[in-house]
Amino acid sequence: MIDCFASDYAFNIMGEEKIMDTYQGKISYTDPDWIKVFEVFEQLFKNKVLIDGIVTKSNKQAEQDFALERAAFAFNGSWCVNVYHDMNPKLKYGTMLPPAVNPDFPMRIWGGAGSVFVVNNHSRIKDKAIAFLKWLTQSEQQVYLSKETRNLPSNTEALKDIPDILAGFAGAMESITHPAIWEHNENALVSEAFNRGIQSIIIGEKTPLQVAEEVQQVKQRVMKK
Repeated sequence: MIDCFASDYAFNIMGEEKIMDTYQGKISYTDPDWIKVFEVFEQLFKNKVLIDGIVTKSNKQAEQDFALERAAFAFNGSWCVNVYHDMNPKLKYGTMLPPAVNPDFPMRIWGGAGSVFVVNNHSRIKDKAIAFLKWLTQSEQQVYLSKETRNLPSNTEALKDIPDILAGFAGAMESITHPAIWEHNENALVSEAFNRGIQSIIIGEKTPLQVAEEVQQVKQRVMKK
């Protein structure tokens, strides 16, 4: 979740091209724009926006905090609608994009690259499976499933009949991005250092500059291999 939230702000602060250049090693994590990304978390920490124990909570615990009204905001995806309803059917809430930092770039959020159906090309019931999926993804079935399971439909024609809270998530689809569709992705060791560094900022152990320097050191070691 940290990687996702930080990525959203990186897209807003510096744009996709500079992010991809960073992943290729052309831009350093000590670049002023990456420092600004880390500073987002420093501001959240200093202004006491984050709930106590946030770096050690599981996603389920964090969802409980919001559903049981112990937190005013939650960073989550459309799947939370069903989860929150099960935890607290009376919960009233709405959706919004994270507030932008830089007006020159749009706010991009991870989404739109969730579960997909696949059919085994060698299956003896391949034709039946395809026919079933075509039926399942028709508007009538998708509207029913959306209302009963409180999940976004796979058919855009069904969007007009979905619950209002889901419509809020669907409306953000114009702002989506996802690592699955990026031209480049960061090395896992660098991403680990990046996420752990942000955790250190959140609990006040390190500054944005310190984290940026540490992440860049890991990046340099990876690039040399």
